[in-house]
Amino acid sequence: MNKLEVDAYFELLESILTVDDGVLTPSCIFNMDETGLQLNNRPGHVLAEKGSKAVSTVTSTEKGETITVIACCNAEGTFLPSACIMKGKNKKPEFEDGTPPGSKLFMSPKSAYITSNLFIDWLKTHFVPRKPAGRILLLLDGHSTHCNSVEMLEYAKDNDITLLSMPSHTSHYLQPLDRTVF
Repeated sequence: MNKLEVDAYFELLESILTVDDGVLTPSCIFNMDETGLQLNNRPGHVLAEKGSKAVSTVTSTEKGETITVIACCNAEGTFLPSACIMKGKNKKPEFEDGTPPGSKLFMSPKSAYITSNLFIDWLKTHFVPRKPAGRILLLLDGHSTHCNSVEMLEYAKDNDITLLSMPSHTSHYLQPLDRTVF
């Protein structure tokens, strides 16, 4: 972690929070992150009698299907309904069985990982309809898919969203959702 980059990040954060129209309230400061979940059953531990010389286990050789879960909350601690990304072309109704109200499922033909297009889609269809009126700050990790297109930056600006990415290789220290939820 580079101290100069982190110091510059916090100086920029402070300037964004305290611009001319006043300090942003906690309800207008959001954090978004995603994490991958593998959908397979792999035992974490093998139990054996003390002193056993030959202990074996049976595990699946399948890697398992991965999904991405997108979480977003504000500084007050209020979470938006979750969103998930699954690999596939067609969304089947049963994929959403048992999901909490307001949850969103995105399908991606190549992989379940977030892309720039999926991030813009999440921003347009999931985040903006739920954001409070007025200016807000959305804190993101430094993943390239979050701030790498002109369309995304213009859309954010048009909707009073300031996007702020954390410095590279700092999310395990600075990313609130990594520190507390994931």
